[in-house]
Amino acid sequence: MADSPTFPAAPDRWMEGKLAILLTGLALTALVTLISLFQPNFLQKADLFVYDQLLASRAVPAQSADPVLVVIDEASLAAYGQWPWPRYRLAMLVERLHAQGARVIALDFLMPEADRTSPEVILRERLRDQVDAPALPATGSEDSNSQRLGAALAKGPSILGYFLNFADSATRDQPPNPPKPPDGLVVTRLAGYPDLPAMPSGPLRSLPQLTGAASGEGFTNAQEDIDGTLRRVPLLLTVGGKDYPSLAFATLLAASPDRRMQLAQEESENVLRWADRKIPLDASGYLLLDYRRPPPEAISALAVLQNQVPADRLRNRIVLLGAQATGLGDLHRTPLGKPLSGLAVHATVIDNILANTFVRRPDWARGAELALTLLTGLLATVLLSRTGFLVASLLVTGGTLACYAASQALMISRGIHLSPLLPMLTLVLLGSVLSLLKYGITAHKLRLRTRDLLDAQDDIIISMSVLAEARDKETGGHIRRTRRYVEILAKQLATTPRYAHLTHFDIELLAKSAPLHDIGKIGIPDAILQKPGKLTADEYAIMQSHTLIGSAALSRIVNDSGHPEKQTFLDYARQMTESHHEYWNGKGYPHQLHGDAIPLAGRLMALADVYDALISRRVYKKPYTHAEVCQFITEKSGSQFDPDIVAAFMAKNGEFLRVAEAFADPLE
Repeated sequence: MADSPTFPAAPDRWMEGKLAILLTGLALTALVTLISLFQPNFLQKADLFVYDQLLASRAVPAQSADPVLVVIDEASLAAYGQWPWPRYRLAMLVERLHAQGARVIALDFLMPEADRTSPEVILRERLRDQVDAPALPATGSEDSNSQRLGAALAKGPSILGYFLNFADSATRDQPPNPPKPPDGLVVTRLAGYPDLPAMPSGPLRSLPQLTGAASGEGFTNAQEDIDGTLRRVPLLLTVGGKDYPSLAFATLLAASPDRRMQLAQEESENVLRWADRKIPLDASGYLLLDYRRPPPEAISALAVLQNQVPADRLRNRIVLLGAQATGLGDLHRTPLGKPLSGLAVHATVIDNILANTFVRRPDWARGAELALTLLTGLLATVLLSRTGFLVASLLVTGGTLACYAASQALMISRGIHLSPLLPMLTLVLLGSVLSLLKYGITAHKLRLRTRDLLDAQDDIIISMSVLAEARDKETGGHIRRTRRYVEILAKQLATTPRYAHLTHFDIELLAKSAPLHDIGKIGIPDAILQKPGKLTADEYAIMQSHTLIGSAALSRIVNDSGHPEKQTFLDYARQMTESHHEYWNGKGYPHQLHGDAIPLAGRLMALADVYDALISRRVYKKPYTHAEVCQFITEKSGSQFDPDIVAAFMAKNGEFLRVAEAFADPLE
């Protein structure tokens, strides 16, 4: 029967295969998709930021001749006084606009109270403040200024703005004081179209003598996104079961004979069909604003009142009238960066509809983004698993830019907003995490390979040392034991202040070099090395030369490598080989070094070598007991051995004994 195949351990199989990268990539892609479904605030704000950049690249000047903005600006206030103006002056302004042929005039301010500058109002307030005041004489009017403005509004098509009180939820079903939409407004909903946004009413309207004279009204409410930026507006709202247009849309309706419209779903998109136009709406029934750069041009009210506007400048034009001086009017943050007045926002809506240029967010956009995210994640995972860091970086960078460029091109050419955020986020996340994972896998493989090389190196070192020892009466057990003794001593020394500089790497190299301490015995003749009796003086001198022989051999290896500065391990081995028979008091060999002049490696091996020689059993001698060896070494502290190393030995002598017993030579 054939041997069963062997498989690598599970952790190695995991790290070495590409399964980890593939599964991680899929998990990250799924995570991004899942998070996007919950639409957390940070993701919404990031998506809105990207949308703003795309929209800014599309921004162009106004595309239609309408509308014209007539603004009460700083020059107007300087000439005629602070705001609010008396309504007779507003009446003059409206009359001038009608006289110059304005097709329709929309007033973007509220006038819910009587004009306090009217003579009747002033008289009434004076009499109210007097004690025993006479009765107010009948004048036929309680607010002549408002009456005059109403008369001016009635001279031509005009629209007034009103504000829906969103906090008044109690009036949702039966709104009091309902607004006045343009005459003839008919809204038809085709099957499948979702309900329009239903808002509480509680409208804040102008005085009845004004609203009654106007052609209609439109709400001025605008709903900003979570970051405070205005990107979309409703064209219609449902209040109390009825449909009401915005000020901008009501103005367009007043300027057109066609006031019938349809709400429908076409090609997975909400649309409002009016006249010959198809106006796209988002899923909430809002119009995405296609902002212009620069904003619509404005004419100062001062110029109109002083007849400084060319005769044809306002003829047959839609006119939006409002306050736009600093501190007046409502300002909105826009995707283009510069705040715009509410009047300019109304103008943007009108220009979008008349020019038939829109920003679209079809119903399928969300699904398309999720599908692109999944596809991008799958492709990126496969490609990143097969590439190096540089290529992966180029893929992530190029893919991210390509996603953005494609969305930008779609926005500029078609006005369709397909957000690149999720695919971009997926690419960046995959590129970062998978690169780190691949680095970790590579590092793990390198560690395994390095470990194998080090193990092989250790085996070679041990084999060389055993070969040297085989010619001597020592054993291979001596090599393994002394290595561990050196390691124990070095670790203990590293805990003391004097030797705190010893790192784990240093200790590892010291232990690794220990088996080579007697490598020089290879150069000693067998007759001397294996002589059973006592050596003569000449023979002993030859025996002592093994320290120099081993040192010279290791030095040649270091120098021949071409990188002597990197040979720390062999340098430790050379030091240990040459100096492990030196005495602390200078009476050792071969150089009679004294104290700290002896390399640390040699001092460590000096004690380890003597301990093992004394405690080991040999055919020619009995072993010392552990206690006897400890006593001998203690007595030789300061003469033969470094006192610090002796102290380290005494602190760890129990571990020495356990090593000696665990790796004891077998009895012959």
